[in-house]
Amino acid sequence: MTDDICLDAAAPLVTARRLEACLDGLRAGGVDAVLATVASIEGARHTVGALGAWLARARRAGGGFRVATTAAGIREAKAAGETAIVFHLQGGAPVEADVDLLDVYHRLGVRVVQLTYNTRNLIGDGCLEATDAGLSDFGRKVVRRLVELGIVVDVSHVGVRTGLEAIDAAAGPVVATHANARAVCDTPRNLTDEQIRRLAESGGVIGLCAFPAFVTTADRPTIDHLADHAVHIGGLVGAEHIGIGLDFAEETDEDYDYFGYDPRWYPRPPWVYPDGIRGFADFQRLRPALEKRGFSRAEVAGILGGNFLRVFERVWG
Repeated sequence: MTDDICLDAAAPLVTARRLEACLDGLRAGGVDAVLATVASIEGARHTVGALGAWLARARRAGGGFRVATTAAGIREAKAAGETAIVFHLQGGAPVEADVDLLDVYHRLGVRVVQLTYNTRNLIGDGCLEATDAGLSDFGRKVVRRLVELGIVVDVSHVGVRTGLEAIDAAAGPVVATHANARAVCDTPRNLTDEQIRRLAESGGVIGLCAFPAFVTTADRPTIDHLADHAVHIGGLVGAEHIGIGLDFAEETDEDYDYFGYDPRWYPRPPWVYPDGIRGFADFQRLRPALEKRGFSRAEVAGILGGNFLRVFERVWG
């Protein structure tokens, strides 16, 4: 058993209610830690309730997991043979219009906050907004408070200008937990080369996303198509700024309508993930796929978890 940490930085499937259904796959794939999506487009009442459900679940012994709020906690979970769960807000809607709610979420264990979810909110414009108006004044206050609290700023699903302004406002490591390179697959959900360079300059990491429409326009995406993004990002900024955020989801037509997905960029479900990386149990297949493309074993270890852990340690303290 390696001491390396394997981490999936975007795991919306992992909820307090569905945890048991996911744990076997996570263990089979050697995934030591996940960022579990607590909320995205929902308000504070839903978000606090979802956090309460997680904390109630964590109180029950024998669950094979633990909530982690520090990098040391992630390592301790691995040493104990448990899966580390990190609470992730995949959108800024839970902040509503009250920056002080971030203090509440921090107290409840949230350690990563994504600013928008595709569309505009009070913080700024999402990646599917035609205006690309950037951060609001409120959004700048949100970013400043996240930095003060030691919560990682996530610019996945964020408009280009919003993301660049968030990097400037944070003045420290910013991540994209699940996003690919727009130069490889041209969709507004992926990052431009400028975003990739600026994010890397902040000290941050970009998590390779397996969502099929963001991997390739080919009819049958494969794990090698996903590796194309690693090669591009690594060539621009170095392997130390690449991570994994697979974003596995099993959404229905009802879910699709609930989240208001734009059919130009999100096909209706069912979503078929790339051959070779269809679920958590396939996580270790990323090792040979990346090594085949020229990444060293040490670089692959960083990509599979070490790089995100480095950022978390720096931001969380």
